[in-house]
Amino acid sequence: MSPNSPRDQKAQAERIIDRLRRAYKIGVKIAFGSDVVIETFEGKNRGELMMDYLDVWLAAGIPPAEILKCWTTNPAELMQIESRRGNIKPGLAADIIATPGNPLQDIRALRKVFFVMKDGAVIKHNK
Repeated sequence: MSPNSPRDQKAQAERIIDRLRRAYKIGVKIAFGSDVVIETFEGKNRGELMMDYLDVWLAAGIPPAEILKCWTTNPAELMQIESRRGNIKPGLAADIIATPGNPLQDIRALRKVFFVMKDGAVIKHNK
């Protein structure tokens, strides 16, 4: 059987979901960022890649608020840069997005970003 067969891919996905679910349930502080293996996913930008991973996190049963923490504040804390990044506060470097929906109620709202600010500069603003 090929390591890239649909059956192997499904088994791998199930293992990843199970590990993520177990780590969350026992209280592991989880961090995740979009710099992972970006070169291996040609044709997708980091935002699109993150949305692919979102489905995995949801399948693991992680609540939206926790997913957002694992993707923002937790990485900053674990990398010990929370005094510079990871929160939206005066004086911190922040990348900010806006969506038409509330991601705390429906995390899939992150798929419809209409505003992006990076380091204080507006990158995207669909009115």
